[in-house]
Amino acid sequence: MAIDLWGFKNVKDLEKNTSDFPETILKEQISALGDKTGFVLYGKPIYMKVTNHEVEYGAATIFNVIVPALDDYSKTVLIMYSNFEQNYPVAISVGKSFSEDMDFFCPQYECKNIDEFKDVLKKILSSDEVMETIKTLYSKANMLGN
Repeated sequence: MAIDLWGFKNVKDLEKNTSDFPETILKEQISALGDKTGFVLYGKPIYMKVTNHEVEYGAATIFNVIVPALDDYSKTVLIMYSNFEQNYPVAISVGKSFSEDMDFFCPQYECKNIDEFKDVLKKILSSDEVMETIKTLYSKANMLGN
């Protein structure tokens, strides 16, 4: 048997040890949208590499809401910017597209730790702006689905 010197047993052990990372927390919220709406709406993450050298982050995770009944209409809820080998800091942009951010990078939030990240994510996902968008898209899609 080959010697195993890794600090984790298997994929389940690795997943357990990454449960409080920003990408994992965001993925859970993206998944929760579909579960909470009966998949009338669902979340879809899109990953983009940041190539603008003026931006201090290397990766962008775009949280889009997809509405299947509206011809797969897509609306960006937020964009989380991070670096490949660090969990924090992360920056979050709301109400702008990736290309707009690359033209002028000025994220609304920067989180230095897990507590700040959870607080900011909750604030965004329960904000009047996001809730109005979710309710409107749900109403339109639900009307077409019945």
